[in-house]
Amino acid sequence: MDAAVTERDYLTPNEVATLLKVSPVTVRQWSQKGLLAAQTTAGGHRRYERNVVETFARARGMALPAARERLLIVDDNRSFNDYLAALFRIEVPGLEIHSAYDGFEAGRQVALHKPTVVLLDVMMPGIDGSEVCRRLKNDPETADIRVVAMTGYHSPEVEKKMLAAGARVLLEKPFASADVLEACGFARTTEETNQG
Repeated sequence: MDAAVTERDYLTPNEVATLLKVSPVTVRQWSQKGLLAAQTTAGGHRRYERNVVETFARARGMALPAARERLLIVDDNRSFNDYLAALFRIEVPGLEIHSAYDGFEAGRQVALHKPTVVLLDVMMPGIDGSEVCRRLKNDPETADIRVVAMTGYHSPEVEKKMLAAGARVLLEKPFASADVLEACGFARTTEETNQG
């Protein structure tokens, strides 16, 4: 299992070239100039951390394939967390999905899996959702993560607090499946819905 994670997290120069739609020679030149950090294997081959490549590409306005989306669901209600994971698994095939059940675990999961979207409950034991959101948005490494907050205790004050912390939107539980998919950036088009 660890080997699969390593293969997914580290890319060869050719894989980076394919991902960024450039030649392998260009990738090697970026490394030689110190623009794109590489690690060297025992055999002397360059390997690139996927998150480093993605950060490099974003900083230069280069488009990345949508298949790289990763979702972290953070909710201390395990049943609801499992429900959301099942919903996204069905509605967004190929999406990488991870779960955390409190704010501390959310921090570990963010560091480990580098999510592109965090679906975040506001009220949790330990670190609450607004603090988790604030920490994500204040760290340059995680500031680009789309944070979608959710709560069963909606009020104008809670909404203002979450938006100020950097959440894109605050969803009120219970919410429609279509609403959470859209808020997280995975809304199906009308054409896809009609075909499916």
